[in-house]
Order: sequence, then structure tokens, then C-alpha cells
Amino acid sequence: MSVTHGILILGLLVGASICGCGKGTPGDTQPPPSVQPSPTQIPRPPASPAQEFAKLLAKAEQGDAQAQSDLATKYAKGEGVTRDFAVAAKWYRKAAEQGHAYAQYNMGYMYYNGEGLPRDYPRAEKWLRKAAEQGNAGAQTNLGLMYDNGEGVQEDNDEALKWYRKAAAQGEMMALFNMGWMYDFGEGVAKDKKVALDWYLRAAKAGHHEVANFIGEIYDSGAEGVPEDDVRAYAWWIIGVERGDDAPRNNMETMARKLSPKEMEAAKTLADQLQDKYAPKQP
Repeated sequence: MSVTHGILILGLLVGASICGCGKGTPGDTQPPPSVQPSPTQIPRPPASPAQEFAKLLAKAEQGDAQAQSDLATKYAKGEGVTRDFAVAAKWYRKAAEQGHAYAQYNMGYMYYNGEGLPRDYPRAEKWLRKAAEQGNAGAQTNLGLMYDNGEGVQEDNDEALKWYRKAAAQGEMMALFNMGWMYDFGEGVAKDKKVALDWYLRAAKAGHHEVANFIGEIYDSGAEGVPEDDVRAYAWWIIGVERGDDAPRNNMETMARKLSPKEMEAAKTLADQLQDKYAPKQP
């Protein structure tokens, strides 16, 4: 199974303090103080990118795990600095060693892909597990994938399913797709096209680009609990192509010779409806 990996980017959460003001007592008869005009406030110019980077670097050097992870991300993406995976790995490691889950995930990612670090599946598994045990959905998915494919660990479908389920419970797109795959092809579980379809539909809702082809194939062949439906199959293949996947095109050509003009129109209408229903939620 092929699963796309990516670096998780962290956002800083900035808390806002709220000041509560006391109320006057019922017998308070003092007149309100006069309001004095305040001098014109001259806003400070925003900090330059160089100043912001210097602040972030200073915090990272002082041992702030969040700053270390954010600094690593800047080097990994080349934001304000020359892209340098080796430096990114250095700062991710510092944060990861303090228990920062996203940094641990990115350490696992970098060892898995050999970016900034030598490719090393056992070390990738080590860091992904640390992050996964803290609830990081991306790490849980990728740890499941390693067990699924037997990379750095003994192949174990039960363990793969365990981690996929944990990530899927958090709505992680690839985990949802992988759960569908396991049921679709009977890996570690009894083959069940209906359950597979349920997972695939959730993956489609989460924005998976390639799952539409698999959904269409289930409707094309039909299964227990899933009646064969050529119009719905074709509609999902339309969606797949619209999402940028070329895989459904051969299926569409075959099905187009089977459907009547009226059914083709019905499929196009249904595709529009399904596209709206299963459109990914915007952040």
C-alpha cells in the first residue's frame, strides 16, 4: 500500500488574557471620574522577519521545545532561511528529546525518508511510536503503515489496524483510507466491502483524492449489503477525475459504453450532488 507522508507544521497558540472589572456597590453615589483625553498612540512598526527569526532562535537556544520545533520547521520548509534538512533535524531532535510529540513525529518522518538523516527504519519506528503514544494522528498512521508493510518491524496486520484505528478516530485522512483498504482486500480482517465502503466514504469526506476510484469499483461490482449501481459508480469516477486522479478514466471508458444517454446524465447530476455532500470541510 502506498501512503503519502508529509511534515506536520505546528501553529503557535497565543493566549489572550481577559481583565475582569469589579462592580460598584449599590450605595455608591460618587460621580464618575472625568475622562481625560489620551495622547495619540503611535503604533509600533511590526517586527521584521529577521527580528522575528532572531526571537525564535533565542527561545530555541534557551531550550523552549515549541520554539525548537517551529525553528526546525522553518529550516525544513525554507521559510526565511535556506532550506536545510540537516539543521531541521538538529532542532527537531532537541524538541523531540523533551517529549514534543510533533517534533517526534517529524524525526520519525525524516528517518523514514532519509531527509536530513540517514534512512533508518528502526529509528523511524522509535520516534513515530513515541509520538503515536502521545496521540499524534500522523505518527499513528505512519506507524501503522510500517507494520502494514513490514518496514523496520515484523509485518503485523493486527498492529497496523490498531494504529490505523487510533488515527482514524481522530479523522486522519490516510488512516481512514487505509482502514477501508484493509476491509476491501481482507488484510488482517475478514473481507467486507460494505465496511470498506463506509471507511472510504469517510476518507472522501476528509479530502482523499484517490479514494473515489475505489468507491466506484465497489458500486460497479456490488457486494453483500452494497447493491450494484452503475450510475453511482460512474458518478464517483467523475468525482475522482475532478479531484485530480486519472486512475478512474479506464473504468469510465468501459462504463460509458454500457450506460444509456439518460443514465450518463443521471450520473453527472449525481456526481455534482455527491461532490457537494462529500466536499472536504474547509479549515
